[in-house]
Amino acid sequence: MSAPPEKPSIITARNIYLVAMSAAGLALAFVALAYPNFGEGYATAFTIMLVISFVIDIALMRFVPGEIVPLSIESRFTGFFSGMVIYLLVTALLAG
Repeated sequence: MSAPPEKPSIITARNIYLVAMSAAGLALAFVALAYPNFGEGYATAFTIMLVISFVIDIALMRFVPGEIVPLSIESRFTGFFSGMVIYLLVTALLAG
């Protein structure tokens, strides 16, 4: 008898990236709420999220075990967009 096929793992670089970007958006929102002048200069929230996205992307390619497969542009966009939407929703709902 052959062994049953392995289930695909839910822990993929894409899923880790999406969760990390969502958490970064939430953390950035709480920083913006704690410091009202946050993001009023050269480093806006949009720019900071781009830098966070870059750092997480590089870290995933370096530290995720197994074959290194770069994230697709759709995964990067989805992660960045989810982080920014969370940032905007939290700041809009809790700022008032």
